[in-house]
Amino acid sequence: MNGNGNTWPPNQRDPRLFQQPSGPMRVTGSTGPTGPTGSKRFQPPQPLHHDPRDRDPRLTDPQGAADSPWRRTERRSRPETTGWHPGPVSHSSGPGGEEYYMREPGPYGQPDDEEGYDDRYDAGGRFVPGFGDYGDDEYEDDDPPRRAARSRGPKGPRGPRRRRLVWIAPLAALLVFLIPLAIGGAYVYHIYQSKYHPADYSGPGTGYLVVQVPSGSSPTSLGPQLAKLGVVASPRAFVLAAEHSSNPNGLLPGFYGMHLHMKASLAYALLLNPKNLVQHTITIPEGWRLTQIVAYLGAKSGIPASAYQAILKNPAQLHLPASADGKAEGYLFPATYEVQPHETALGVLTGMVQRFEQEATQVNLPTGAKQVHLSESQVITMASLVEAEGGRVSDYPKIARVIYNRLAQGIPLQLDSTVLYGLNTYGIIASDQQLTSPSPYNTYRHKGLTPGPIDSPGAAAIQAVLHPASGNWIYFVTVNPKTGETLFTASQAQFEQYRAELQYNLAHGQG
Repeated sequence: MNGNGNTWPPNQRDPRLFQQPSGPMRVTGSTGPTGPTGSKRFQPPQPLHHDPRDRDPRLTDPQGAADSPWRRTERRSRPETTGWHPGPVSHSSGPGGEEYYMREPGPYGQPDDEEGYDDRYDAGGRFVPGFGDYGDDEYEDDDPPRRAARSRGPKGPRGPRRRRLVWIAPLAALLVFLIPLAIGGAYVYHIYQSKYHPADYSGPGTGYLVVQVPSGSSPTSLGPQLAKLGVVASPRAFVLAAEHSSNPNGLLPGFYGMHLHMKASLAYALLLNPKNLVQHTITIPEGWRLTQIVAYLGAKSGIPASAYQAILKNPAQLHLPASADGKAEGYLFPATYEVQPHETALGVLTGMVQRFEQEATQVNLPTGAKQVHLSESQVITMASLVEAEGGRVSDYPKIARVIYNRLAQGIPLQLDSTVLYGLNTYGIIASDQQLTSPSPYNTYRHKGLTPGPIDSPGAAAIQAVLHPASGNWIYFVTVNPKTGETLFTASQAQFEQYRAELQYNLAHGQG
């Protein structure tokens, strides 16, 4: 036991405080027991117990704490990487004959010649390693000045980099959160604008183009087409215009003349007005021959007559009914047609054939033909004769009865209309020379019906053939072509009188 009350086991040293020097050691100015060899025996410094309550008064000064000898001693005594190993030490007599240590500068210390470097724990002038406060949580909490002094110490090589990482990580996390939020917000805003405030033009537009509205179109289906053509700025603007209109479902199929860059509401309003339809309305009268129909279509449909004639040279592409025997005469149904822009000759003629089949289905032509003991083609042929000879529609069933009576009695039909058709000419009464024509359509020379229709009969003529009137008439004369007045008789003498009346009316401009 020493004078300070510390005890150590005999012959045992604290390895933290002292290691036997490996080189020669010079001992001066000291006294002690003599070893076996009679030389002075080295006496190691005795460890002192450090009371943590005895603080270094110099640490109370925060500004000087970092540069104090105690701070330098504290930094040197940190056991972070390796154990503590004192450098070469020599014991010699300093001023006053006291012992002192020689230390070489460490990586955490200051030069040895700095004043007050050896100011350590008050332990009798001896340095006691291992009793610093680094990592001592018990003392750190009670010693803020020391903690502050240590925080102001020299920075290690990784200090700035660690500080940069401290703010880079939160910034990266913030960006990870903000970037998707910004993208999502922009997307939602775009959807909102597109739905409630879509792009739209502001005026009636410029230029001219023809737009087709297919059958069954709606604003939703038509909007993308109009936007693609440049009529409206966006499909959504057109849909909104329709929704705000008083007639949101009033689109009519057809072709319309429109403008580029139109305000959506004006574009929709234009499509509601049938007057803006771009089309050719063509009415084919009953009783017209094929040549008349082709000429009229060429003049009124916007398609040249040569295009129709080219189609008629190959009538198979028209898909005529089997009863037509490959001939279009009589099977282009007379009616009113709308020829749309960009329509073709084939499309127009095919539409007329389809209309004929609709009428034939409506009157049930196959069944009706059997009831009157005729074929379907014979019904259409006879209907064409009734159409060519008739004046008033109310007289059609009587004319059909006259033809039936003549056929039954084997009398030639003697119809001037058939003679003129065979000669490809027009008129009311055939001349004596024309009556001698060898044409198969000359019903003065050939008994029975003509080889085929001589015009396009309408529904009234077809119905008259299927439902003829009752009577014994074998003659009829349309005495007044202007009014269509027709007289019927079974007497040949009466027939001659009616014929003379017709000639008189024609001579006086009533024909």
